[in-house]
Amino acid sequence: MTRVAVVGPGAVGGFFAAHLAGIGRDVVSCARRPFDRYVVTSSIAPVEASAHTVTDPSGLDGTDPVDWVLVGVKAHQTAGAAPWFDRLCGPSTSVVVMQNGVEGEARLRPFVHGAEVVAAVVYCGAELTAPGRIRHTNAGTLIVPAGRSVTARLADLFAGSGARIKPSDEFVNEAWRKLGINVLANGITALTRQTMGVLRRPDVAQLAERLLDECWTVARAEGASLSTEDVVQVMERVAHMPVEGATSMYYDRMAGHPTEHDALYGAVARAGTRHGIPTPFAETVGALLAGGDPGAGIVG
Repeated sequence: MTRVAVVGPGAVGGFFAAHLAGIGRDVVSCARRPFDRYVVTSSIAPVEASAHTVTDPSGLDGTDPVDWVLVGVKAHQTAGAAPWFDRLCGPSTSVVVMQNGVEGEARLRPFVHGAEVVAAVVYCGAELTAPGRIRHTNAGTLIVPAGRSVTARLADLFAGSGARIKPSDEFVNEAWRKLGINVLANGITALTRQTMGVLRRPDVAQLAERLLDECWTVARAEGASLSTEDVVQVMERVAHMPVEGATSMYYDRMAGHPTEHDALYGAVARAGTRHGIPTPFAETVGALLAGGDPGAGIVG
């Protein structure tokens, strides 16, 4: 039987793990705290299934690499998950990166012992309410590059589940589109400690639009075809989003956790540097987020 490991079964990782377990896949969740059942509460993709969790790499069954590893830990937690990858990954393993940003493949490759790595753009509105318990509100899709055999195999893996695998011939566009949406909202909600309603303030909306325009200017240099008209359309949608909505970075900041600032704003700045494009808005927001993370104060 095909063996699957989910490293980081939080809201997103847990959603996809639950749907695999729900169709009878052999899934192990590599977690900080044990749980014995997945419960996804949702109006569109509910599922309940038994869960097999392991809280220490030494507790994994067998010594051979697994067939699939779905990476749900946040970008800045990747290196800390290395002991899991040491036990789970080998040249025959396929690794799916379910992380924010556009640098996922490069980020994972040093840790996965020759495994094939594929980045996924994740759309999954979900909140972890307790280990294995997930409140799901919308989507549940992994967008992956079309034309690769791993994409077809991933679709087969999820066939019959409530999760969706969507191959895309325009993956660069998809990846930078999602990064832009994250860049315009995540940092602002985290820094202001306000939900999405803060973006209805004209001054805050103007900053969000400048962040998005800057991000997608860099994206075009990276090969994407996201235009200034796309920026306007996104901002029109943002203006009508529910005011109580929140971002993952908002939740992290409110909980006193480190943020994914480098995977978002750092990625824009690094790509801008490669192409000689100034990125003052991304660099400023990224620096403020970094300075607010736990333990970020200068000592001595």
